[in-house]
Amino acid sequence: MKQNAMMVVWAMLSVLSVCAAQVTADFTQTTAKFRPALHSSGYSALYERAHSAKWDAYVKEMNFEYTRTHDHALINNGARIFDTHFIFPLQHLDATDPKNYYFKPTDFMMKLQKDLGLKIFFRLGTSIEHTGLVHFNAEIPSDFDKMAEVFAGTIRHYNNGWADGLQNACQYWEIWNEPDGSNNMWSFNGGVNDHDPKNNRNAERRELFVKFFVTVLKRLKSEFPELKIGGPALCSMREDWFRPILKACKAEGISPDFLSWHYYGNDPDRMFQMADQAQKMCEEEGFPKLEFIINEWHYVCKAGWGRNAATRAPDNMNDINSACFTLTTLSRLQTSRYDQAYFYGCRHYGNWGYRDYNSGELNKNFYALKTFGEIKRDCTEICASTSSDKTVTAFAAKSADGKRGKLLVTDLFGRDSSISVQVKGVSSAKNVRAVVLSFEKNLEPVPVSMKNGMFTLRKPDAYSSAFLITFDL
Repeated sequence: MKQNAMMVVWAMLSVLSVCAAQVTADFTQTTAKFRPALHSSGYSALYERAHSAKWDAYVKEMNFEYTRTHDHALINNGARIFDTHFIFPLQHLDATDPKNYYFKPTDFMMKLQKDLGLKIFFRLGTSIEHTGLVHFNAEIPSDFDKMAEVFAGTIRHYNNGWADGLQNACQYWEIWNEPDGSNNMWSFNGGVNDHDPKNNRNAERRELFVKFFVTVLKRLKSEFPELKIGGPALCSMREDWFRPILKACKAEGISPDFLSWHYYGNDPDRMFQMADQAQKMCEEEGFPKLEFIINEWHYVCKAGWGRNAATRAPDNMNDINSACFTLTTLSRLQTSRYDQAYFYGCRHYGNWGYRDYNSGELNKNFYALKTFGEIKRDCTEICASTSSDKTVTAFAAKSADGKRGKLLVTDLFGRDSSISVQVKGVSSAKNVRAVVLSFEKNLEPVPVSMKNGMFTLRKPDAYSSAFLITFDL
């Protein structure tokens, strides 16, 4: 009944508000190069190979540049991969002796990722540990220097062939993940909660991590100055953590190559404000040229975390609002201050996957990621585009030979029934093709009749939606 009522309102709006949003795209004007690393994720191959072909095919369709190794151990049950406690299980042993490491399962996973065409962004440390008040993997290390040596041995194996290892497998190495999280990543046993202002050990916890980060960074940069080493993948762009880290680095005469953090929410503007805020902070602290990496981001429903109702709704975790948030974000990332970005995305099903846990159906975010993966596959140049409406994002790109153009038009939370589009630099109206992603449609063709470079996109319903239009230039 509620959706029927909304559709009646939509019909009324269609009469009152036609073509209020206006988009322009100029394929004769190149503004920047397409940056593939901004379309990356935690999605990857699976360790268990008996039924993996379909999963590999889905990941290939989404066409990511990098995979980040965080939480991969959690989605591959029983696999001793990537996390430091699997690679170097007995902390009392000699970290300089290759016999004390167990690399083979992670070596196997590295090959699987390479076979999928994915580059590796390697997170040093542990996957998240939801064990409540008792911690094993996420407990604060007792010996920072020892952990730094273990990390050095891991990098040496994957980049320098040490211990029958690989050569130049990873350029980016991240120190830890979400040390500012709550009882799951950088923890005292006994339930320190970083979100509880009454807990007076939070400052101690942060001070310990600053010391740890600087110890590890200094050790790794001394042996691997050519690599990109940074972190620490904070839960958000938190100056109360980043500034002490940068001050400590400056005091030791070292510099991270990048800062990384996460964003979970439903306001694209906030994600990009974070980068501006970080740039200002870094300039003030004397590090004006650091790379910025947002290596977990995902839509969070307005109703809160993890909503995935048995019946579909536009604002569920991976439904149409989430998908259009994803496409809006991917479009804006290309011209942002960020250097890399990772959709989260890691598990292949459920709230953080691309398939519904109960039905097995591909969700709306799969189709959104596939859409942008297609643009990444076909296009190398970004072209000029504008939108008159804040809810509508336009992204134009073209192929290296200049013969094909793609225009992505995404309406997030918009209320207009249609979008007016004007394009320049299109050679013919005959070969214009368009598909729509909406609440009911998954990249289904829609008619486009272009005259004098102008046409109208008509939304199928009252919800968010996105269109991908392809042109011959």
